[in-house]
Amino acid sequence: MLRTFTDSTDFAIAKSYLESNGIECFGQDEIYSKGGVKLQVRSGQVDEAIKLLFDGGYLKKEDFEPSAEMKFLEKILNYFR
Repeated sequence: MLRTFTDSTDFAIAKSYLESNGIECFGQDEIYSKGGVKLQVRSGQVDEAIKLLFDGGYLKKEDFEPSAEMKFLEKILNYFR
């Protein structure tokens, strides 16, 4: 999974963008999912897809940073180590 989209239109645009650049991609949970639609590509095309998504503005550096909840959980876990 490369990215989860909460809006199906945003997912369709990113998917179309990747496909127009030769990346075979598909969505998981396209019908309806509380967590959103997950954009996936073949394992051999992951690096190229990530680069294209950054270039196209569909991914940002912040997308790979842990959420505030994960940072809080990490603090708690580190306390008990």
